[in-house]
Amino acid sequence: MTISSTADGIANGTANGHGEHCRTKKETHILIIGAGLTGLLLAQGLRKLNAALESRGQPANYTYSIYERDEAAFYRGGGFSLTIHWALQQLYDVLPEDLSARIFQCVGNPAAIENGQMGSFTYLNLRTGHPLHRNEVLPGWKGARMSRAKFLKLLMTGLTVEYSKRLSEITYPNDDTVCAHFEDGQMVTGDLLVGADGSRSVVRRFLYGAENSKNCQLPVRMINCRCDYPLENLRGCMDIDPHLFHGGDPVQNGYFMFAFLDVPRPGSAQTTASCQLTLSWPYEPGFLGEQEPSDPPNEYLERVAWLRRLTEYWANPVHDLIHHIPEDSIVRPVTIEEWLPNDATQHRTDRRFTMVGDAAHLMTSCK
Repeated sequence: MTISSTADGIANGTANGHGEHCRTKKETHILIIGAGLTGLLLAQGLRKLNAALESRGQPANYTYSIYERDEAAFYRGGGFSLTIHWALQQLYDVLPEDLSARIFQCVGNPAAIENGQMGSFTYLNLRTGHPLHRNEVLPGWKGARMSRAKFLKLLMTGLTVEYSKRLSEITYPNDDTVCAHFEDGQMVTGDLLVGADGSRSVVRRFLYGAENSKNCQLPVRMINCRCDYPLENLRGCMDIDPHLFHGGDPVQNGYFMFAFLDVPRPGSAQTTASCQLTLSWPYEPGFLGEQEPSDPPNEYLERVAWLRRLTEYWANPVHDLIHHIPEDSIVRPVTIEEWLPNDATQHRTDRRFTMVGDAAHLMTSCK
């Protein structure tokens, strides 16, 4: 599957009329492994850099190609959501202006943003439902709880991605280039290879070795839910915060996060809103009276039953959200892992390949 592009010449390495095999020495061709958020952001940043160079009458020196292991965009779903706050300015700096102007089209509740409601990141006592902390939002401050799927679609604008490309080897044809080998037999050569292939990065294995690149699972277990609720059932959540809120259980040490993924605009005929519910608990003996640490159940109905047990003594609106999860909801375990780089185990690359994003510094999602 290929995404149509108005900038195909740049995205597939043929900018300024030069194909991959006839690039001038002044060009640097970058092989981007991974078409998730980080890989796409890198490509968009290169597009912006090239445009800036051309605006000054200089050649666009950076070409690139993007390779993704999945068979198609959103092959494994679009994910859930993410919060952009302190990094918002960095996004503006990286993205071409036509895309940065559309960032807030990706939020879960656009009407709230347009009304100046940026949210307060309220933290609740889940037993009482009372706020323990609200952040004071400074005048002019902007942030957003984005739908990951919407943001990915935005970042795909103007890019070509080659799918079903599973990396199998990295070699060095000469002193200046790097070659990516894929399981389907294709080989591509560039000046720099960047691993943007996520938390279980294949590129990381070539940089640190198979053993030293392994993630370590942490003593926390988590379940993510995507649910569609009638709008009238979400009034209590909207009163707390129009974007997201979270909280903790001071008695049994559980954590909860709620976020709006897709809220219809006022006046819309749509009567439901998509929401994310995230619950986590410590992986330790004795939790909820169980002798052994508790993993997420394997079956859907068992997972829902476990969440209801976990939230039995929580206050509304969270209690009713969990105890009335719609039958068509996604209820999915998330493995909580970390990876800490050890430069002493890093292989020599002669600066011809590197990593970015979760491949380089895994951001663990747990509270």
